[in-house]
Amino acid sequence: MNHSLDRETSRLNPALVWLVVVGIALVGLMAMSNTLLVDLTSSAPASVAQASLAPGTEGLLRQTAGHLSKLLGGASIGGFPGFEPPGDDDKYRRKIEERSYTAEEVNYWVKEINNFLGQIVKKNPGLSLEEILQRQGLSQVETRELVEALQGTHNTAKVLSEYGVNPETVKILESLLKTLRVPLWSY
Repeated sequence: MNHSLDRETSRLNPALVWLVVVGIALVGLMAMSNTLLVDLTSSAPASVAQASLAPGTEGLLRQTAGHLSKLLGGASIGGFPGFEPPGDDDKYRRKIEERSYTAEEVNYWVKEINNFLGQIVKKNPGLSLEEILQRQGLSQVETRELVEALQGTHNTAKVLSEYGVNPETVKILESLLKTLRVPLWSY
């Protein structure tokens, strides 16, 4: 009887093997599809803060904050580190710390800010500055800090347009801020 059982088992083995292989394959496919579904849903933006920005935007924001920092005595802006003049340039360090810069220097820094903001606008069309900063991961406080620094810079440049800041530089900054939906201060 053992011989007949062995013969029956040997005839069933290929069928069982085929069923087991197909079953394992199906279980594997189901697991892969579940993993893929989890990966897709976890990488999909669940909120504005998780949505991605165009490549290079973070560096442009960092550069903008660095130039704003120069106008604010080297203070940190929006979570970005403050501007540190070269350690071997005491005159420049004092100029930044004491905010004793000329209108021509303000003009230059604002032109640089305009350049960075212009690139940010081109890389992230249709987004407001607030949306960009949220996507960058800045908190509401950091976002407000950077926006207020831009508004203050606009006002400073506008006032200094009578003393050496090019009025065209101020107009470009105004235009970029409007494009980024940053309200301008009005007095």
